[in-house]
Amino acid sequence: MCHISACRHLCLRQCSPIPEVEYQARLGADLPPRAEPYTVQEVGDAVASLHPGIELAECRFVHDAAFPPMPAILADGAGSGSIVLGEAIADWRSRDIANQDVVLNCNGALRRRGSAAEAIDHPLVPLTWLANELSRTGIGLRAGQTVSTGTLTGMLRPKAGETYVADFGPLGNVSATYA
Repeated sequence: MCHISACRHLCLRQCSPIPEVEYQARLGADLPPRAEPYTVQEVGDAVASLHPGIELAECRFVHDAAFPPMPAILADGAGSGSIVLGEAIADWRSRDIANQDVVLNCNGALRRRGSAAEAIDHPLVPLTWLANELSRTGIGLRAGQTVSTGTLTGMLRPKAGETYVADFGPLGNVSATYA
C-alpha cells in the first residue's frame, strides 16, 4: 500500500508498485485516427497541460528469484498502474523541459538523477509516437486523457516505510510513501 501526495492524498493497494519519475501530459484536444502521421508540433498543440509526476508502475509478478525478464513484463500490460499527478507546469512551452534536471530522493537520500533529454528526448516525442501508433490502429487519443510519457530516472523497487520524492526543480515535485 502507498500513500501519495501531490495535489491530494490517496491510498492505493498495488501488488508490487515501482516508482518511475515521469512527465504527465493532459490532452486538451482529440488526436483522432488519420492517414498522415502527427508531428511533434501538432501533438504539442493538443496538450492542455504538462505535469511533474510519478507513475506507480504495477507489476503483478513478485520480485523474487522467479521474476520474469523485462519483455515478459512489457507483454503483461507494460507495468502500468497509477499516476501521482503534480500541479500543472506554468508556461511549460517556454521552458527547457528536456534539459530540466530531475532528482528522485528516497527518505531524503539521492537515488537517481535524470532528464528528459537523456531518457526520452522530450515528453512530446513519446507522446507523438503513441498518438501515431494509436492512429495507425484506428484508436486515437481524446481530450481529457492524461498520458505518462516515460521514465526519466529508471525503475526502483520500494520497501515499506520509504518515501520517494520526485523533484523537478522549479517545475514542482511529487511524492509517494510506501506503507
